Amino acid sequence: MIIEGAESSEGMKQVRNYFFIAVIALALAGCGGAQINNHLAGAAVLGQSTQATPPPQVSAEFQAEVAQISASGLRLKEALEASLEAGMRHLVAVFKRDNPKEPSQAFEFRIIESDGKAAKTIFRRTEFFFSLSATGNLGKSNATDLNGDGLKEVFVQSSSGGNCWSCNPTEVYRVRNHKGELIAAGPIQKIDDLNGDGLQELLVTDTRWESYDDLSHAASPTAVMVYAWRNGQYVYAARDFATFYQSETARLRAQVEEAKAQITAEEFSDELYIGNSIALAITYAHMGEPERGVKELETLLKANSRSEVQSKHRATMIEDFLKGESAKKIREMKYGDAMPIG
Repeated sequence: MIIEGAESSEGMKQVRNYFFIAVIALALAGCGGAQINNHLAGAAVLGQSTQATPPPQVSAEFQAEVAQISASGLRLKEALEASLEAGMRHLVAVFKRDNPKEPSQAFEFRIIESDGKAAKTIFRRTEFFFSLSATGNLGKSNATDLNGDGLKEVFVQSSSGGNCWSCNPTEVYRVRNHKGELIAAGPIQKIDDLNGDGLQELLVTDTRWESYDDLSHAASPTAVMVYAWRNGQYVYAARDFATFYQSETARLRAQVEEAKAQITAEEFSDELYIGNSIALAITYAHMGEPERGVKELETLLKANSRSEVQSKHRATMIEDFLKGESAKKIREMKYGDAMPIG
């Protein structure tokens, strides 16, 4: 990376996990061919190219810089033009290198700045994968001021080459004092103004229990963390959004009930029930009530078992959340902590 400025039960689990990984890999590969052409909030998404299509067109002021970059073996795939800082014009661009020496240098994300006379790269980063369009609905907010800091932010999807939730983060950048700055990164599900103050909060997947206790990936416990813009940075502020978390607990309770109906004496038939029960406990922890969450988890895991094997498996989980690593983990998030972006 460069930054500048199934025969056995175990076998069956592995099959399920490999299937999930294959689906993610195919989805990620498909992201590279998508095209978008949005004109939103003063920004123009100019599209993305593949080897079979021409590169997106850019304004004359950026063409010399793009040509120089292309001469180094990169080709322009996606581009967005906007004024991210007052008085300047910017090209946010994704380039692809077809024959990289290292897989982590296959893509470059650049921010190019122009004063109307000359353009130059003010931020450059290489990675396994970058895409503006892969951000989905988040991309609709590209080049808007999300947090009231007076600057317009942009989203780009990256990938470190892995197949985990946190391996494919959405990154949020801004330009300040003619420098590109990464201000948020993670598995951002959504942005939303949760309290009506006009500022957008980041709703981020809590990945800490991904494939917990070797549950299949589809049953992995997850919850939503809320980060809010405070004093010039995004900080963990979940407990400030009670209404949102009340709806989350209601949603997860419904999923627990739905999963309960699927439980049989078969060993892994209760995985979704377990995963949703743990997710409910984690969600209570984000609300600032970890003890309530663990207590409810204990109640749920002691109920609705259909075999001795299931009961024993759940007993180890209960012990973990009462005294083990998960007991520490469920309480480790601290209100006001800055969002980790390194």
